[in-house]
Amino acid sequence: MKQSHKRILKEIGLKAAACGLKAWAVGGCARDLLIGKHTEDIDICVEGETSPLIEFCAEKYGAEVLRFNDFGTARVNLACGLKLDFVRCRAEVYAEPGALPKVRPAGLKEDLFRRDFTANALALSLMPGEFFREYDFFNSKEAVLGGYVKVLHDKSFLDDPTRLFRAVRFAARFGWEIEPFTEGLMRDAVKKGYVNFLSRQRIVHEFIKILGESRPYQALKYAAEYKLADFIFKGLKFNAKINKLKTVEERLAYLALLQGSCGAEFAESLLLPKKITALSLEVLKWRKSKAAPFKALSKEALRVIKLYKPGIESFRLKPLFLCAEDLSVLGYSGPALGAELKALAKAQYSGKVRSRRGAFSYIKKAGF
Repeated sequence: MKQSHKRILKEIGLKAAACGLKAWAVGGCARDLLIGKHTEDIDICVEGETSPLIEFCAEKYGAEVLRFNDFGTARVNLACGLKLDFVRCRAEVYAEPGALPKVRPAGLKEDLFRRDFTANALALSLMPGEFFREYDFFNSKEAVLGGYVKVLHDKSFLDDPTRLFRAVRFAARFGWEIEPFTEGLMRDAVKKGYVNFLSRQRIVHEFIKILGESRPYQALKYAAEYKLADFIFKGLKFNAKINKLKTVEERLAYLALLQGSCGAEFAESLLLPKKITALSLEVLKWRKSKAAPFKALSKEALRVIKLYKPGIESFRLKPLFLCAEDLSVLGYSGPALGAELKALAKAQYSGKVRSRRGAFSYIKKAGF
């Protein structure tokens, strides 16, 4: 961590002490700092009201503040790039499996106990006199340094089945193992149908997070191994090439192509905004048409298609060599013009036409 960032965290700790509060850096940021991974996203858990610390950051550092009405939560963006998420220490109670939890104020230990895995249940004090002292109630450090994913209690997946997807995501991200007890709980949770307690939107949300990882193939491989992939899409097909694509949209489009004749069904089943699935629909439309496109494919679509069909000839992806105006100049008109263009597009896709000159020759020989 940059010294300037540490200084800011120390100053937040001093302010907390002056206000009679206690504050810790918790969860993923504590985990990443432990393994020497740079992070500029810091979750700060506070025993007491968060407002004094949020206002301090806004006044002292000119930080942008985004407030949420959920338990004193706020995102504070500093000009130096540091992103601080403030929240009160809390405990969570799940009224029923898969339901969103009800929360109440709590101390640090209870707050850490509500976390998904032991590796994410570490806290680093921000308080003067013990700055960055580790608070490790659940052998978090052992899990991080040992490289394994372990739940904090045996009802973890029943309380929140999304943790099943998070387990495979973290294992893939860090190259960790899922420890035997947790692995047994996962298989039992899937067998008992805990995932069915989740809404389609929550399952897809976890799927999109997987696609946002640097190595989504490894996470999807774990998901298939633990029989979670079928909850995303029955018989989901994927391969290691997906790691070569950089964005969620491109990875979704690639998966849509891999589903074959079920590609459109896959894209539609995710119930995602059109801006996220637009690329999937673009590449699926190209494949279904079996014709050269009438207008240029996006660079993202070209990247996905070339990964899906390596070695594909460039003429099959280029926009139609002739347009309606070209045919009009040659004397073609009327309702048949559209049909003639479609025939030319199929000829270009099949390789009968490979250039603009070839397109003119094809028209003459075909006798449109």
